[in-house]
Amino acid sequence: MKKVFVFCIGGTGIRVMKSITMLMAGGMDTNGYMVVPIILDPHLDLEEKKNLHSLIDSYKTVYKNSVNNGSSTLNHLDGFFNSEIRTISELNNTTNDTQQVAGSSEKFSQYINLSNIGANDINNHLVSTLFSTKNLNNPLSVGFKGNPNMGTVVLGDMIEGADWFKSFKQHCEQGDRVFIISSIFGGTGASGYPLLEKKIKLAQNEPAVKSALMGAVTVLPYYGLKDPATTGSDIDSANFYTKTKAALAYYQGTVKSDYLYYIGEKRLMQVYENDEQKQDDKANFIELVAASALFDFLKREKPDKQQFLTRAIEDDKESMDLVSLGNGYRDIIKSVADFMLLRTLVTTLPSESYFPLKKTYGFNESFYSKDEAFQSLVRFSETYFKWYTELANNKRAFAPLHYDNPRQMEGFVKGIGLDASDDSYYLLKMIQASNNKTIKKEHSNKFRFFLQFAHEAINYYTSKLNK
Repeated sequence: MKKVFVFCIGGTGIRVMKSITMLMAGGMDTNGYMVVPIILDPHLDLEEKKNLHSLIDSYKTVYKNSVNNGSSTLNHLDGFFNSEIRTISELNNTTNDTQQVAGSSEKFSQYINLSNIGANDINNHLVSTLFSTKNLNNPLSVGFKGNPNMGTVVLGDMIEGADWFKSFKQHCEQGDRVFIISSIFGGTGASGYPLLEKKIKLAQNEPAVKSALMGAVTVLPYYGLKDPATTGSDIDSANFYTKTKAALAYYQGTVKSDYLYYIGEKRLMQVYENDEQKQDDKANFIELVAASALFDFLKREKPDKQQFLTRAIEDDKESMDLVSLGNGYRDIIKSVADFMLLRTLVTTLPSESYFPLKKTYGFNESFYSKDEAFQSLVRFSETYFKWYTELANNKRAFAPLHYDNPRQMEGFVKGIGLDASDDSYYLLKMIQASNNKTIKKEHSNKFRFFLQFAHEAINYYTSKLNK
């Protein structure tokens, strides 16, 4: 199977990969590519990184159970969870996380062996010119705090010497692709993207790596941070635009990705707590838009020359729906609407006493309470719901759904009417889907039947979003 190696650099890379995973769960198509996420962030204990690993593991559990047919493996489903995600460790057939080396608890001054440079050595003066005292005392375990000058020094070594980079070069084959996600206004992303791209382009002994079609999404400033004078933080978001302009000047003529996507806001609409340890930011519309760049990239062929792309919205509203977003976002809205409707079915059916498929397909109390795959879907659905509600309540809000009343579902998607007034319409369509005799002969996977019938029922009503 063709692979796309998705390098997620820094906090923005992690959050965009979360949105990619959610869109895949909702049925966004990767055009036959297996997604191999590789997380590059120096934070050793960042909660966001752990949560993303957990989310990906949950996705993989649902996917694997959907293609399991006893001793054989079925083709992926149409619709929900229709693309495979694997980690570098799985490609290596190992259980250890080869990405754990991408971090360090030592101070930056220790990393560059500053103590071994004499006080009167000219190199000591050079270091003091390039790096502040705060830079030198900064522990690498909390990242580069918006300082790409530090990231450039550290990440080069972290990439070249890392087990995951060696594994990437080993497993990247002809026809595979590379996609890099980073921000341009911080430290890790701004320095990591051009460094990583250069390492890949200079892989002289790995022709498949060097020639891989490469895309990248560079996220421009889209949020602010509370005043460092009151928070005591070393990061000042007032400098984000200045750093962005400097980085863009460097990127021009330097980065060579075949497709380069630029995503950002015209103004910093949301202000977050300035906490470098937690980075507990809510899901943001810009991260969702950045995630969509991967799916666009996987549909494109090799261009004659480097391509630069971005996305626009139809109307500059603080809360975005189908009308204000415009027709270009229909695939995203359909993916999100489909999964939120699936969550409604997952929530409703365990208490549905008269659902006929209890007997014919075993969708009974035991299935809902004991089936490992269904329980994984329940957990994923709750994480998905939290992600969507964060998007819907953030600034700018992505809020295309009326999702809070399953008994009033004609207007589930704002701006378009669905021909289903409540959840019973979807249950009826699931029953009708189950009558397909061909499907019965394909496999005996109860959980796969559930996803198939649910998708057919939901798609019957939401397919108009594709028109």
